[in-house]
Parts: sequence; structure tokens; C-alpha cells
Amino acid sequence: MIEMKDSGIGWIWKIPKHWEIMKVKDGFYRKKAKALQEEPVVLSLARDGVKIRDISTNEGQLAASYYEYNPVTINDMLLNPMDIQSGANCSISKVNGVISPAYINLRYKKGFNPKFYDYYFKYQYWSYAFFTFGKGVSYENRWTLNEDTLMNFPLLVPAKSEQDIIADYLDKKCAEIDEITSNLQNQIDILENYKKSVIAEAVTKGLNPNVEMKQTKVLWITNVPMSWGLKKGKYLFKIRNSKGNKTNLELLSPTQKYGVIPQEMYEKLTKQITVKVNEKTNLKSFKTIHKGDFCISLRSFEGGFEFCNYEGVVSPAYTVFFPKVECCRQYYKYLFKIDVFIYEMNSYALSLRDGKPISFEDFGQTYLPVPSIKEQKEIADYLDKKCAEIDDIIKIKKEQLTTIEEYKKSLIYEYVTGKKAVVDD
Repeated sequence: MIEMKDSGIGWIWKIPKHWEIMKVKDGFYRKKAKALQEEPVVLSLARDGVKIRDISTNEGQLAASYYEYNPVTINDMLLNPMDIQSGANCSISKVNGVISPAYINLRYKKGFNPKFYDYYFKYQYWSYAFFTFGKGVSYENRWTLNEDTLMNFPLLVPAKSEQDIIADYLDKKCAEIDEITSNLQNQIDILENYKKSVIAEAVTKGLNPNVEMKQTKVLWITNVPMSWGLKKGKYLFKIRNSKGNKTNLELLSPTQKYGVIPQEMYEKLTKQITVKVNEKTNLKSFKTIHKGDFCISLRSFEGGFEFCNYEGVVSPAYTVFFPKVECCRQYYKYLFKIDVFIYEMNSYALSLRDGKPISFEDFGQTYLPVPSIKEQKEIADYLDKKCAEIDDIIKIKKEQLTTIEEYKKSLIYEYVTGKKAVVDD
């Protein structure tokens, strides 16, 4: 039985009686030197560790110069003080290189095992302990953990030998958990890909596997059932350019994951703001969008042809369109999300990396499959049912993923705070 004492730290509670409480500055010092290298190995801090950046691709935010970046050596502890609410933004570097001085680079002192404190700091992110001590304009804007606060943050200090034992044990257990997590994620990925293939097969070939097919002259859909037609988008859909909405003036936001949904809902789900609305905002000047309409979002090059299930308005920057002929809208909702359609739309855009959206004129020149109304409804009903079945399985897998991730956090908490001791098998 471990003899415990009150740590005096609210979010840690009791710790082993023989453990000490110090401050981060007692176990680490911050490295602030400048690398002064012309062509250094540039690092980035990701959720899954410290990575070497390939700056030759010009992807992401690039610095004008890396000459004065902070040098990083193996086993340095890197922390992101600018994001203290979205996850464990810290890790030990397994490579030498340089990193932006915006990150905090800590070097351990004698008697302190960096692997043990990597787990300890991760818990401070997970428990929102760092967040509680953050400062800034607001929680959403520049909420940061400053250096002085971090260096005076409480540090639990077992004997070095005990740190080593706990770190090695957690390495082993977390590796086992990570393997389970990886397997679950692979299963989810397989299910997601299977769902995409089911949709693509149904909306381009129908539900009868024995149906006679015909060849088309359309590059993105080379074969369709003999009875299906092909028409350009402009003959099936038209733009909606009206402003305001007589039914509901609620502001909606197009999203790839959820379709066109109320902005308030979007902000709760994603913690992002798309359009700033205040008492001076005139929603009557925004574009009308009705339930059953489609919207080409600003990220259409990633598949942003979104279906709307609400009444409201969207930013004038979006393109809203709706069927001009009788059709099953749900069928086209599925069609607009398959990869080959997205690739076809992308072929019209010349500046995708700058976020250029697809124009309705481009879409209007694109040939679309036209099954009979009856078959469109049958395909949509089938996909509604089939996708719901797949989504239910995916949901279970994701719940399992959440459970195992929470178990991992709990395990780390129990050992880095001494609630449990490593016992030899």
C-alpha cells in the first residue's frame, strides 16, 4: 500500500509521501539559442511527435529564414504554448534539428527523465491544467501559456530510478494501446472506403448487377446503364440568386462533413467561426437557400458540393443552385460526393491551391447521369439504408476508439501522479 499525502495541487490531489514537489525550472531549463545554420533540418511539433518538415514542397506556413530558429537535440522536450486546449501538444524530439522559437524547448537537468515528464506534461494538456493558467485576449484568441508561468508550474518529482521504471512501463503499455488504436482506426478507414465504393457503384451503375451497360463519351463516367440518359448540369439545375429568406433568416454554413447547417451548430461542432455576425449584419442581403438546395462552397476543390437540410441564408460568396426539372435530390446529393465527380470538377479549376471555387458555369457544362425518377429514388433509398448501417458500425468503432484513448489518459494520470505503482509481473 502506497502511503499518500495531499499535494496541495487541486487537479493532482494526493501523491506518494516520498515524492517531492518542485517547479519546472528546477528540472528543466529553456533553450533559447539560435541555430545560425544556413540549411538546417527544420522540425515541426505534431500530435504524434516531432517531425522533420519537407520545406521543399512549399506546403504550410514557411519562414523567410530558418537561420535564427531554435536548435533542438535528441531528448529535448518541445511544447506548444499557443494551443493549450486541443490536445497533448508536447513531445520529446528523437532527431536533431531546428524549430520555431515560438515553441518552448526544454532541456532536462540531472535526475530528471525526459520520457517520464513527457507523459506528465501530456496530462497537463489533457486535464486543461495548462489552459487554466493561460493568458490572452480571449479563450479563442491568443490564449497562451507564457514562459514564466510554465517555468513556475508544479512538477512532481519521484526518485530518478522510479521515474525510469514508470516511463518504461508506460512506454510498454501505451505501445500496446496504440496498436489497438491503430487497428481500430484501420477498421474505420476500411469502412469509410467501403461506404464510398458502395455510393459510387450505386449512383453510376444502378442497383442491378446484371444490367446492360453502354459506353459514353464522358471521361469521368465512361459507362452507364443502357436506359440512363446524360445531360449537362445546366439543363438539370439553375442558380438561385435571390436574397434573404421569407421562411427563415438564420445564417447557415456549408460544411463538407455535415452539409449546409446553421452557423451556430457549426461553431459548436468545430469551434470555428466562418462569418462574423453582429447586430449590424443585414442577413436580408445574404443569399437565399432553401431546404433541398445545393451550395458550392469555397472549398469546392475538396468536394464541397453541399446539400442543405435547412431554411436560411448563406454568405454571398457561395453559389446556391437547385433542380429545374423533376428529380430525386437525394440521388444527386450522393452523386456530388463521389471521387470521380470531384476530380472532374477539379479539372476546371486552374488555381486550386489558392482555394479557387468551382463556378456554376463549369458545373453547368458537366454531363451528369440521369436515371429515371423511379430509379433515382430507389438508389437514394438504398443508399440511405446502406450508409446508415455502415455509419452505425463506424460509430461503434469510434466509441471504442474514444474509450481506449480515455483509458490511456487515465493510465498515464495514475502513474505520473503516483496513484498506482509499477509492480513486477
